Amino acid sequence: MKKFLWILALGSLSLAAFAQQKAPKWMEKQKKAVVNITTYKSDGTTLHNGVGFFIAEDGKLLSAYSLFKGADKAIVTDTKGKTYPVSRVLAADELYDVIKLQVDVPKKVDCLEMATAPLGVNAPVYLLPFVDNGKVKSFGSGKVEEVTKLKEDYHYYKLSFPLQVGWTNAPVCDAEGKVFALAQEDASGKNACSYGVSAAYANSLAISSTDAFSSTYNAIGIRKAWPADREQAKIATYIIENTQDAKAFLETLNDFVATFPDWWESYSRRAAHYVFHRTELAADAAGQTGCLTKAENDLKQSVEVADDKSEALHSAAQLVYSVALSDTTLKANPNWNMERAQSLLTEALQANDLPAYHQLQANIYLAQDQFEQAYEEYMKVNRSDAASANSWYMAAKAKSATTGFNIGDVIQLLDSAVAYCGNPPSIEAAPYVLERIDWRLRLMQYPEAVADYDLYYRICNGKVDDNFYYFREQAKFRMDDLEGALQDIRQAMALAPDNAMYPAEEASIYIRQKKYPEALQSIDKALAIAPEFAACYRLRGVCLQRSGKPEEARIALEKAQELGDPAAAKLLQQ
Repeated sequence: MKKFLWILALGSLSLAAFAQQKAPKWMEKQKKAVVNITTYKSDGTTLHNGVGFFIAEDGKLLSAYSLFKGADKAIVTDTKGKTYPVSRVLAADELYDVIKLQVDVPKKVDCLEMATAPLGVNAPVYLLPFVDNGKVKSFGSGKVEEVTKLKEDYHYYKLSFPLQVGWTNAPVCDAEGKVFALAQEDASGKNACSYGVSAAYANSLAISSTDAFSSTYNAIGIRKAWPADREQAKIATYIIENTQDAKAFLETLNDFVATFPDWWESYSRRAAHYVFHRTELAADAAGQTGCLTKAENDLKQSVEVADDKSEALHSAAQLVYSVALSDTTLKANPNWNMERAQSLLTEALQANDLPAYHQLQANIYLAQDQFEQAYEEYMKVNRSDAASANSWYMAAKAKSATTGFNIGDVIQLLDSAVAYCGNPPSIEAAPYVLERIDWRLRLMQYPEAVADYDLYYRICNGKVDDNFYYFREQAKFRMDDLEGALQDIRQAMALAPDNAMYPAEEASIYIRQKKYPEALQSIDKALAIAPEFAACYRLRGVCLQRSGKPEEARIALEKAQELGDPAAAKLLQQ
């Protein structure tokens, strides 16, 4: 009995020693990096309280995503009771319940150093809880029991000790005091052990341009960080623009400019918003004029900060050109007309003679009806590495507007536009092919026009409407491919059975084939749809006359004349 009591006493002493073990020396200093977090709903009421810790002197902090989901505001309180606002969400992963934040701190803060290598099984570990203005008296200690792979080179740890109240999301450190994990509860509810998600993984997270649509980020009302890559950040502005009104988006652009103050494109982006949305940003004329002034200042600043001045000047010229082209209310404003666009572009060309600048020069000439000059500028682009299907197409448009142009030259330019769309041509070629068909029909090149209709059909993978079949039928009719024309008009009729024009056109083909009974049947179909269709009565008159029924033909032609058909009177005279 005495032996049993001795063993029990010895065990009690061991437990007491564990509870009162001495904290590692580094804990007293490192504790300053651990903070209390309070998140708030949009109405100002408290949402959650929890723990987080600084990982950088500038206020970067790691914590749990679940503390911030549904929050519109958050503050952190350090061990001395000082509070600081959370200014941005830098990155988050809802699945692993981690979040990286930026806290607005006035000076450098104490932070935890990140462990450079993952820990192995049996490695000693320490959990550092939040300590409210005092010494570290209670902390977690134990060892790593299990290591599993999280993602890539990051790990998830099973720890030998359970969590006490308030320990969730606290930093878990190695023997040297370097943080390697955020503490997480035993999901089974047994609380016999705890877990740690890699702090390095949480720190590696980065926001991307597409995260503007992510439910993970949309569930948090705190401002999100911009992607570190500024091109990605610019893409994000276009995504966000569709989710905010003009005034809210201006605030977003102000933040964009503040984040990238040395990048000329941030100012150019905001300038465009000031111009195109000035009526939404300001209710009166004075306010709208102010928006134009701010846009002008942003364009000047974009040139000022740009390493390549020509690039910023070209962008400014492009913006002014777009405004002058689409907004007639600013014609009298010398800062927003074609002349101003030309002036900016001239500066850009003097600094750097690039094909893209000549493309804009051509567009400006075209807008000013200077077609010869526009054509020459488009051809400069076409003779460069920047040539594209569009530049060849625009050259064709400019050429077709010049005095005494040759249609054959226009068709050749369109040939190049189509050729730049690949072989076989992509869907991009569709409008160029249709344009080429129009010019071929003017030259009565009906076989070539039909070949282009066939090409258009292939480009569109056969997804065409009744109009396509009607227009191809017209070309086939003119080249005397009457059977082909008949097939096409029947396709049009099948797609649009209520269009009286199509059976009337079918009748015209039958008349050309001298199949008058069939033509009369088609005419009856058309008149059943449109009883007052004057041309159908004329066609009926022609059929009856050629069928040896002059009296019935006369009645039909008189009806056509009565309904206003201009050709009926001449046929009656004959």
